Amino acid sequence: MSTYEKPAIANTPPDLEDQAAEIFLRRHSGAWNAEDEAAYETRIAEDPLFADAAAGVRRAWQAAGNHAATPELMGFREQALARARRANARRWLGADGRLQRRWRVAAAVAGIGLVLGVAVQLSPYGYRSGTYRTAIGEQRVVELADRSRIALDSKTNLRVRYTDDARIIELAKGQAQFTVAKDPQRPFRVEAGGATIVAIGTSFTVEYVDQEMSVALLEGRVAVNIASSPPDSSSVGAGETSRAAPSVRTTELKTGEAMRVRADGQATVIANADLEAATAWRQGKIIFRGVPLGEAVRRLNRYSRFQLEIEDPRLAELVVSGVFEAGDTPAFAEALRSYLPVTADYTEPEVVRLRYR
Repeated sequence: MSTYEKPAIANTPPDLEDQAAEIFLRRHSGAWNAEDEAAYETRIAEDPLFADAAAGVRRAWQAAGNHAATPELMGFREQALARARRANARRWLGADGRLQRRWRVAAAVAGIGLVLGVAVQLSPYGYRSGTYRTAIGEQRVVELADRSRIALDSKTNLRVRYTDDARIIELAKGQAQFTVAKDPQRPFRVEAGGATIVAIGTSFTVEYVDQEMSVALLEGRVAVNIASSPPDSSSVGAGETSRAAPSVRTTELKTGEAMRVRADGQATVIANADLEAATAWRQGKIIFRGVPLGEAVRRLNRYSRFQLEIEDPRLAELVVSGVFEAGDTPAFAEALRSYLPVTADYTEPEVVRLRYR
């Protein structure tokens, strides 16, 4: 039986440890760019105390990976989670809510991302092939061997595989944000339904739910390939054989644009996409701007076991707008009661039934 030993943290000022822990999280959460990396490397080279603090956090994280199942580490995880439930995530990184030293160590050892509800998967090079899933209300970040990062939203299922000439992500369902490292020799492909998003180095989000796909481009350019089914063989004359292959339509998107692809392959390009709404889930928010209530309920139900159900189909067409905490279903239901002709029935456990008032 292995014995867990808490990794040593460099003997550096607590504020530097705070900074090192915060930067470690940002580097592996998608909120990081080339300028950030350059500034980080410069500081590492010029500030030995900060370099020691950063090294200590890395050692703590590696030790967490090596001893993830030990009772001691599980204890740290439980403490960190309990603390997180009592505080807003921003408090952990804000200047007004600095962590005490033992909570900094617990966060670093148990997984800084866990405190914020995000689990970062790291192998010696960050990448592990296979399928990644998130449960209701869970988010996680995966770093790949090439330094690309994938942030998975709640109820997301995707598969990662590399070939000699491509980096392939198969998004079976859910939503993810991709920050792609440049590698012209191996394009980065995200496959969702009949659509494939191809990028070399860029940042974008993809949502694939109920056979409908949407992509929003945060930075760079991508090409979206949409496969169309070949003609029905019944239209071919007697004695003839249809050899038509599926056709592919390609649309290039640039920064700030988005595309929605319906289940039947019909696509719509949005020139000035609402990127704030597209990425709000990274901060634990959901933004609705003139969204049908049926769609809003579908999206909210991905974040909580407390499910909303619409009993009257007419309600699904009502339009809602606002900013809501992901997973706070009761608050959303109360907002509906205040602004729309809606009542909320809480008599069943973990279900809120919405009816016309």
